Amino acid sequence: MGREKDVSTRLIRPTIPEFDTARLLLFVERWDPNWEHDASIKIFDEGIAQYMLTDIESHYKYMAALILSKPSLRCRLVEQEPEDILDAEGNRITLTKADGLSIEDVKKIEYMKQVLHKRGYRFND
Repeated sequence: MGREKDVSTRLIRPTIPEFDTARLLLFVERWDPNWEHDASIKIFDEGIAQYMLTDIESHYKYMAALILSKPSLRCRLVEQEPEDILDAEGNRITLTKADGLSIEDVKKIEYMKQVLHKRGYRFND
């Protein structure tokens, strides 16, 4: 079992380049407040005050936390460094198109994109 640590969402970074928009919005809609404290989000400590997300579920929880403006998350530190596919692809994120998004859902996605854009990520539209 790995160590746990409270980490600012500003210090966590994604490592996969593609997300299913409908699935992401489901994580937002069904947000469990326990996720902020139960260390279910897995990260790798790069040793430079940045933490890499390590699995797909952790990525979706992290993105939902951004949309919900969560300042920090209790995470589980893992030993295995993930492959940083996102960095290798120039930090370009692709969101799959979801049909029939409400105006509110579009606003949520746009907010997340703005937050990540400020951190140097770009989106393929």
